Amino acid sequence: MLDKIIRKYRRYVALVNPRIEKYANAERELRQALILAPISLAPAVLHYVGVLGADPALITSLSALIFVLSTYRVLETLTSITSINKGLDGELPFATLVAAAASKTGLEFAEFLRFASSSKIFKSFKFLSERFVKLADVLGVVGALTTLSKITSGKTKYFLLEYSLALNSGTALTQLRDAAADYVKTIYSQVVKSINFRINAGLITCVALTIGPLVSVSMTFLIGDELASFVVPALVLAGFLMSSLFPDYPVSLQVVIDEGLLRFFRASYVAGTLLLILPLHYLVSGSLREFVELLQITSVASLVIGVFPAILQLMVVSTAVGGRVVGRASNHVRIFRSFYLYEDEELREVVRKRVRSWLTLYLSDALAFLKKLGDCEPEVFDLFVNFFYEVRRTLRYYVSALTIMCFVVVLTPFLIASTISLSYEAAPSTSVLLISYVSVLALGYSVSKISLGKNTSTAYPALAALIFAASLLIK
Repeated sequence: MLDKIIRKYRRYVALVNPRIEKYANAERELRQALILAPISLAPAVLHYVGVLGADPALITSLSALIFVLSTYRVLETLTSITSINKGLDGELPFATLVAAAASKTGLEFAEFLRFASSSKIFKSFKFLSERFVKLADVLGVVGALTTLSKITSGKTKYFLLEYSLALNSGTALTQLRDAAADYVKTIYSQVVKSINFRINAGLITCVALTIGPLVSVSMTFLIGDELASFVVPALVLAGFLMSSLFPDYPVSLQVVIDEGLLRFFRASYVAGTLLLILPLHYLVSGSLREFVELLQITSVASLVIGVFPAILQLMVVSTAVGGRVVGRASNHVRIFRSFYLYEDEELREVVRKRVRSWLTLYLSDALAFLKKLGDCEPEVFDLFVNFFYEVRRTLRYYVSALTIMCFVVVLTPFLIASTISLSYEAAPSTSVLLISYVSVLALGYSVSKISLGKNTSTAYPALAALIFAASLLIK
């Protein structure tokens, strides 16, 4: 049993880290972790017998710390392999589709594995590619694929196993094309489900964060200002969880930002957030007029800071350059039945930009691989063309989702401020105003994450705060 675990762990290490010394030390590393892990129970045992009389929470924390320190290398390897396998399953449909786009012999997927070692977007397949190239020189293509299927999991494991068996039986071409056709439907379904999920999440968020302030207006008469001490932390937690845990778009709709520019966007996101938090000082101290006046200034400043990242990301996703490139590539294949002489200057210029869509980078890599293969039949390439147009067609759902989100951000702050104004003949209480403003911010940050997929812009919360301040000023 232990020998099987060690062999499995060695395979994991080989995928995560190709260094020979790392593979050689894998057994010692695992055995050391298995021996030291039980030591983490020592503080709990000593506390139970009365030798160590400390707080139970401290004892539990100490045991957990000892366990993590003693098994850190093993846990790091297991975490890395989990991340790689998840990435492989996400990239597999796109890799299979590229290989099938010019398939003639069925060996195209093996050729793609060699090509992926230099790819910039197939990050997980790059790990697999580096191992495949070395194993194929020793074991051959089928042997390398069989070995890799033993250290992967999920869809990738079964595909590699089926593909290696198909190569042996001579049915690899049919298997590759059938798998690509199935994956096209899977990718399209994922995109549609993600966008529909975002639309529903935006509507639910709007309703929940609008009802909160409205209910607080009536509850204030019964409970008083103490209500804010319960509601505000809940709203802050809700906004934080939405902005941090809500998933990004499917990979085909994601935006790729250069690391340097991404750091700038994140810095502007923090700066814009601080500007929106700044007026809370006057609100907590009871200076309502100063709060509204400062909120107008800071919300405009935050909007100016956040509008540039938001517009860039929305323009990149909605651009039609991919459709034009695919159309030109399809015409080229129909005329020359080859990609040897194909060049696309527009695609090259888009790829050089610091903000571009993942789908555009994927298209660039796909055409580079197809150019390397050379010959291509138009009927076979049509599968790739149809896939790309299907994904682009879903942009109308994407645009509808963005329209709904913008409508929510504009309407909700105005509705909240109007309700507060109608409920109080004089100035509203500090607690109600605090709950309302925090609700507006929570809504803005939630909608920002739902719409953009990343926390890179404060345009949505700043716009919501500006409308909220303007509505209060009208009163």
